[in-house]
Amino acid sequence: MQCPYCGGDSNVTETRVTVDGGMRRRRVCTACKRRFTTYERLGPPGLKVGKRDGTIEPFELDKLLHALRRVCAHRPGITDAALQRVARDIEAKLVDSGRKSVTWSDLATHVLDRLANLDAVAAQRFAANYTDESGAVRFDRGAQDASSHQLGLPLLSDEE
Repeated sequence: MQCPYCGGDSNVTETRVTVDGGMRRRRVCTACKRRFTTYERLGPPGLKVGKRDGTIEPFELDKLLHALRRVCAHRPGITDAALQRVARDIEAKLVDSGRKSVTWSDLATHVLDRLANLDAVAAQRFAANYTDESGAVRFDRGAQDASSHQLGLPLLSDEE
């Protein structure tokens, strides 16, 4: 690592693990003898997600975690730590598969599998937004018929 002050080489004097799992290193420059700190963190996995509208965007763990929190809101017994573990496990499974891109339907299937093990009601909430009447993952918004505006539930007609 080069010194940010003079550009000379540096030596590590101390290494510690940070709370977020990264590394904190104290360094000293061999030329100017100034001390500085560097932080090392894991980079994003480089996984891409193919969205319903055809766009492709980078996989974001925070977006997945936000969706899980939204679906599991007001569910007793589901902690934030459990949701973070589920999100990280899904990310690890996708990265370990060796694929560089994943479709949103594959991602939804992984989430449904994990939520079913965690909480049945949360899994049903998630499934209501991403599956059709047969339980299969919908592949586009057009597959959702006009009578189901909210959470995949049919609206009652005036006659009923």
